[in-house]
Amino acid sequence: MSQDAAGDKARPTVLVVDDNAELRALLMAWLGQLNYRAVEAANGSTAVTVAVREHPDLIFMDLHMPKMDGFAAAKRIRSLANLGSHVPIIAVSADDELGSEARQPTSEVHNVGFTDFIPKPFSPTQLEDILAHYLPQTGRAAADK
Repeated sequence: MSQDAAGDKARPTVLVVDDNAELRALLMAWLGQLNYRAVEAANGSTAVTVAVREHPDLIFMDLHMPKMDGFAAAKRIRSLANLGSHVPIIAVSADDELGSEARQPTSEVHNVGFTDFIPKPFSPTQLEDILAHYLPQTGRAAADK
C-alpha cells in the first residue's frame, strides 16, 4: 500500500448521501478541508453499498431521495451486523418538522435509527460541531496537534 493510501485510510471516513450533486460536492470539499476522507452516494440504495464497502466513521444522510430514501437506508445500515450499531447516522433535511435548531431529532427520525439531525441549510460551523461531537480527536483538531 502506498504512503498516500495508508494516510488516506488513517483519516476518519465520512459518507455523504444526498441526491443533490451540488450539496454533495460542497460537503465533500468541506470535509476534505477538515482532514476527513469523504465518500459519497446519490441515493439510499447506493449508500448501503458504499457503507458496506467503506465502513464509514459517520454518515450524513438526506431523508428524501429517489430509489431508496434516507429512512429506509438508515434502517438497512442499522441492520448490518458489522457496521450498523455503532456508526453515527446524521439525518439531513430541509423539513423543519423533523428536528429543531437544537439538533433534537423527533421520534420519527430517532426511531428509524438516526443518531442526530442537522437542518438544511447549515453552516460550516454546524458541520464542524457535529463532527467534533461524534468524532472527537479527529479531523482538523487531530491534524493541528
